[in-house]
Amino acid sequence: MRRRHRASPPTQPAGAPCTALSFTQALAVLFQHQLHPSTGTSRHTIDSYKTTFRLLLRFVRSRRPELLRSDTSVERFDAPLLESFLRYLSEERDCSGSTVNVRRAAFAALARALAIRYPHLTAYGQSLVCIPSHKTRETLVGYFELHELDAIFGGIDTSRKDGFRDLTILRLLYNTGARASELCSLQLCDLRLSDPPHVVLHGKRGKVRSVPLWPATVDLLRAYLAAARRAPRAGHESFVFIARRGNALTRQGLYKLARAHIDHAARTLPQLARTELHPVCSFRHTTATHLMMAGVSLPEIQQLLGHARPETTMRYRALSLEHKRQALERLLALRVHKHQGAAGSSAPAPTQSAEDALDWLERL
Repeated sequence: MRRRHRASPPTQPAGAPCTALSFTQALAVLFQHQLHPSTGTSRHTIDSYKTTFRLLLRFVRSRRPELLRSDTSVERFDAPLLESFLRYLSEERDCSGSTVNVRRAAFAALARALAIRYPHLTAYGQSLVCIPSHKTRETLVGYFELHELDAIFGGIDTSRKDGFRDLTILRLLYNTGARASELCSLQLCDLRLSDPPHVVLHGKRGKVRSVPLWPATVDLLRAYLAAARRAPRAGHESFVFIARRGNALTRQGLYKLARAHIDHAARTLPQLARTELHPVCSFRHTTATHLMMAGVSLPEIQQLLGHARPETTMRYRALSLEHKRQALERLLALRVHKHQGAAGSSAPAPTQSAEDALDWLERL
C-alpha cells in the first residue's frame, strides 16, 4: 500500500532570502499548524475550510488548469481568482450570500496563517482579507406555535424502529434549544438525569453550558436509554443518539428525521409547510421565542442558548401570530370604544374646568 506523503512548508531561517511557497505548502501551513483540534479549532470549522479548498481546486482545474502544477506559487491564487470563484459559487451553484461568506472566511484564515510564518506574504494575505463579502438578506426566523409542536410530537409513531428515539430527540431540541452539532455530539457523560437534572452542551469555540431538563424530558431520556437505543459500533459507544448503522447520529441524519416528521404533520396541518421553517434550527428558534413570550429576560435567553453576542438573541424579539392577533384585536376594540365615546360630542362641555379639558384632550 502506498503511503500518502503530507505536504510540509519549507523552513526559512532568519535572514535567508524569501523562497517561493506553493499553494499545497500554504494549505499545509493552514491545516497542520493553524487549524487543528489542539489549537481549539472546532472540527466543523476544519471540515468547512477543507470543503472550501476542495471546491476551489475543482474550480481551478476546470478554469485555470495550469495553476495546478506543483511548483505554482501561492501568490498565483490571487484575489481576482478567488473573487471569480466566489462569484461562481453564487451565480452558477446558486449558493446563498451567507454560504459564500463562509467560503470567503477560509481565505482570510489562510492569510492569517501565512502572515505569521512568512512576513514577505503579508501584502498577499492582506489582499485576501480585503475580498469584499457578499450581501446577505435577513431571513425571517421561523418557529413553531404550540399547537404545531403538538402536531409534530403527536404524529411520531413510537411503535416503529427509531420512533421513540426521534420523539426524544425533537423534545430535547425544544427543551434545550440545542444546535444540531451540539445534539449530535452529545455524550452519555453529558446527561445528568438525577436531581437537579440537566444536560451539558458543548457549543461553538469550545464553550460549555448546562441546560436544565424538564421532568417529561428526563422520563423520555431514561426510557430511550433503557430500551430504545440502538447498539453502537466500536468507537461510538459514548454517544447518546445512535443512527441506523450503529454510528453516532450526524447532522445530516438529524435534518432528515426532523424534516420527515414535520412533513408528516403538515399533511394534517398545512401551515407547517411554510418556507421559513427549518427542520432543526426552528426548534431552537421556537425555544427562544417561547421563552421571550414567557417573560424571560434577554441575558437569560442568551446564556441558555449559548449566544456569544446579545445581538444574536435580539433576533427573537418577536411575538407569535396568536399574540399579534390578540394585540391587534385589543387595538381595534380601543379604537371602536374611542369612536363610540366621541359620537355624542366633539368638544368639551362649556361647564368643564381646565383640568377636565386636559383629561379630555388626553383621551382623544
